[in-house]
Amino acid sequence: MDAVSGERGQALVLAVLALGLAAATIVGLQAAQDRILEDVHDRRAGEAAVEAAGAALADALVERAGSVGDAFAADPLVVERSRAAADRLSAANGGGPVRDLTITVGTRTLEVRLTVGAHRQRAAVGTTCCRR
Repeated sequence: MDAVSGERGQALVLAVLALGLAAATIVGLQAAQDRILEDVHDRRAGEAAVEAAGAALADALVERAGSVGDAFAADPLVVERSRAAADRLSAANGGGPVRDLTITVGTRTLEVRLTVGAHRQRAAVGTTCCRR
C-alpha cells in the first residue's frame, strides 16, 4: 500500500507543477498579446495622427495662398494647428499624445513627422511651387 500511495503523491506533485507551469505560460502569453495589441494601436493612431497633421498643414497652406517657406513651416500657429489635429485623431484612435512634431520644407513638398508611442510617422503634402 505504501508504494501505491507514494506513486500517487509523486503524480500529484507532478500534476501541480504542470498546472503551475501552464498557468505561468498563459499569463506570459497574455502579457505578450497585450503588448503587441498596444503596439498596433499606437502604430495605427500614429498613422491617423500624421495624416490629420498633414491635412491641417494643407489647410493652412491654402489659407496662405500657397506661400511656402521656412517661415511658414516654423509659424507657431501652423505647428500648433497641426499638432492639435494630430492629437485629436491619435486620441480618437486610442493612441497616446503626439511627440516630436516637425514640419520641414522640401523642394515640392512639406513634410510632417511625429511620434506616437514608439513609432515615428511621416507624411508629405505636395505644393504647387517650390521654394528654391
